[in-house]
Amino acid sequence: MSSDELFLCTLLRALAAERLEAIIVGSTAAVIQGAPVMTQDVDLLLRDTPRNRVKLRALCARLDAHPVANDLAAVQTLVGADVPVDVIFDHLPGGLRFESIRARSRTVDIAGQKAVVADLADVVASKRAANRPKDRAQLPILEETLRVRDALGE
Repeated sequence: MSSDELFLCTLLRALAAERLEAIIVGSTAAVIQGAPVMTQDVDLLLRDTPRNRVKLRALCARLDAHPVANDLAAVQTLVGADVPVDVIFDHLPGGLRFESIRARSRTVDIAGQKAVVADLADVVASKRAANRPKDRAQLPILEETLRVRDALGE
């Protein structure tokens, strides 16, 4: 198991211990679903509630990390852990809300840990809407992965 996979398992255990419902989104979600791309962080989508903010602080303690506000008001980056974790609250670019993403998400077993992962179609839609250079670079690969997955009926 790679160090990234070990960190992902650590993160999933910490989320479960804090009973913090999070959806893995972004490139990590794409990688989990077979997209041949790389990323340097893990993106999590959370509901923005007072209780989840408390759980997020406890998650930081478990990961030996601390939150840093991002340029975007609805994003915090947890730094200090083995891998940076971007925490996104309530919605992704393209008008994708937590509830709709959760309804289409997949639960995946990763080394005995349960991960809730955004559907690849939602990852593609959010990256298309974000329209950052790094998203535009990945889109052809993600779209082809989605096309192949759909053709295989997965």
